[in-house]
Amino acid sequence: MSEIKIRQATENDLPDLLHIDEEIWPNFRASEGVLRSRIGIFPRGQLVAAVEEKVVGSLFTLRINYAEWEGRNFSWNEITDSGTFRTTNRSDGTDLYGVGLAVLKKFQGKGMGIADRLMIGAGRIVFQKNLRAIYLGARMPGYHKHLGINPEEYIASRRNGRSIDPEIHLYESAGFSIVKLLPNYVIDQPSSNLGVLMVRRNPFGKISGFTLGKIVGACSEELLGRFLNI
Repeated sequence: MSEIKIRQATENDLPDLLHIDEEIWPNFRASEGVLRSRIGIFPRGQLVAAVEEKVVGSLFTLRINYAEWEGRNFSWNEITDSGTFRTTNRSDGTDLYGVGLAVLKKFQGKGMGIADRLMIGAGRIVFQKNLRAIYLGARMPGYHKHLGINPEEYIASRRNGRSIDPEIHLYESAGFSIVKLLPNYVIDQPSSNLGVLMVRRNPFGKISGFTLGKIVGACSEELLGRFLNI
């Protein structure tokens, strides 16, 4: 198998990033202008997975002060400024927010672990920038098969210790925990337009962890993955 490299996105990656969005999010894909805005506003937070120089996966993030959003039932468009980050990214933000994770279908599964490696990359940003936590709004694409139960029961449901929803399970496997349900989070029919706010906190905290965070953030991807248990 060809070597997979996780690196920061650049504007040269825009054609590949547009292709990924077209395949994975055909009804919710970003425009070139939106992707260019993300890279320009917070370049460190935009990650790609490349195989032989071809980008096959992406993870977009922005910096926020979660305290400004806590207690609100915000939508994806609200917290991302319709995906552009123009008014919601905070250069001094205390937290990272995951905006979108996507991997081309050909490169999903089969032991490649591309999604996991992108999430390890996000964890590195949290440590290097000495942030409190990484938050994200997950879809719940399995909910349309369980409409007989209310959404709160659905996101709490487990089978053999695992969430019955594939996307919630993916993020729980990466150390995230559920914060709350987000009504009208994103237009997504399988999820009934619902989202799930999830969080993975920096175990070192914000202040006392500065030095430790820098050290951990400088570790190899393998060691960092072990530390994060991903």
